[in-house]
Amino acid sequence: MMKNKGITLVALVVTIIIMLILAGVTIGLVTGENGLFKMAQQSVEKYQTAQSEEESTMQELADELHGIIGKGKDDKTPGEMSGEGTEDKPFLIESIEDLIEFSNKVNGGTTYENQIVKLAVNLDFQSEDSYVDYKTTSFGDINGENGAEELKTELTTGNGFTSIGNDQQQFKGTFDGQNRTISNLYINIAEDYKGLFGYVGSKGSIKNLTISKAEINCEAGYIGTLAGSIDGGTIENIKTINGKVIGNRLVGGIVGYCNNNTTINNCINENNILVNGGQADSSGWTHLDAGGIAGNIDNNSYIFNSYNNGKIKSNKNIDKFILIGGISGSCANESIIDSCYNTGYIGDLIEGSRVRECGGIVGDVKYDSKISKCYNIGTISGLQYVGGIVGIQGYKSMTCVENCYNTGDIMAISGLAGGISGVSDSTTGSEISNCYNVGNISVTQPINSSIRKHCRNRQ
Repeated sequence: MMKNKGITLVALVVTIIIMLILAGVTIGLVTGENGLFKMAQQSVEKYQTAQSEEESTMQELADELHGIIGKGKDDKTPGEMSGEGTEDKPFLIESIEDLIEFSNKVNGGTTYENQIVKLAVNLDFQSEDSYVDYKTTSFGDINGENGAEELKTELTTGNGFTSIGNDQQQFKGTFDGQNRTISNLYINIAEDYKGLFGYVGSKGSIKNLTISKAEINCEAGYIGTLAGSIDGGTIENIKTINGKVIGNRLVGGIVGYCNNNTTINNCINENNILVNGGQADSSGWTHLDAGGIAGNIDNNSYIFNSYNNGKIKSNKNIDKFILIGGISGSCANESIIDSCYNTGYIGDLIEGSRVRECGGIVGDVKYDSKISKCYNIGTISGLQYVGGIVGIQGYKSMTCVENCYNTGDIMAISGLAGGISGVSDSTTGSEISNCYNVGNISVTQPINSSIRKHCRNRQ
């Protein structure tokens, strides 16, 4: 079409030139270096260039839109990732069928150690375009209901998607989302280690991914949007938006539990989190920790350059106390939270609340761990031990809170509330340095004598 328009314009110019000549206009004026023909030719070239740029822009927009809705139908080998797992030829996930097969292989024992898997397109579990064949029943009964149904139904009802890996079969490779998005992830099952990934092992790495509108509902522990547990791995450039996460214990907007030198960098959570409580896991762990980025970080783990904007609250009808933090529920054993902040509403101010040890950054920091260069502007509330940065600091151990500030309101039901820390146990050598608070602090009930004796260095 562009070519025809160009020819038509040239023909028109030639016709005008002939008319001008017949009218007595000189050939030089028409055909010279600055003549009418030259000017017309330049106009045609400019038109063609502009038309080409416009078409290129429109194609880019079309490609971007195509990526947003997914283009699984373009996958020539659904359920079989192309590539070799190398930097030059990584394994590629090009459809939801490929993602399912990736999960099946990890859960079957393939660790992908020293191999690279990349997300080649945006995927949406609710969009038929993200599947090669959304009606296929070849993957069997994934959701545990009604036998083998259409694939889209299997992944969006019942148990939903099967997490990639578990505590027995761990993912240890590199997963690069390439700044793409997975939307409408749905998991609804009462089992530990649930998220897009169930368990990421040593040397495992996940990066450059957005998870949008996820619904994770698991009456169990080690629950996160991205992963249930990370053991010695690396998480970076992850964002979770417009979703919700429900679990009993060790629940995080990004990861449920981080252990053994795990690093989380540049992550954002905007999902809402609800902690339900429940029984201890197989190891006897009864911690009900919950956090915007991680439920708990332990054993030399590290979170930095990350923030939370999601709401974190609890189900009041439980019989155990809950540790909640805007970044992490607990930070222990020489772990560090650095350069992070919270803007979300953290905790509960309701009768029957079991939220105890609640902080804008972390609920409980202990055993030589440190909180540095962090701030909170969200409202923090709970039963007791409520702080703008930490709920309890240094219980039976040395800790450090430094270069932090709070501007959010701090509200407790039965006492022990502080702008920086609800309780700071100075007898262990813990310290708070170069910190300030300008947030309002309120307590709705007087502090009784059994609680008062534990108060140290309140801000």
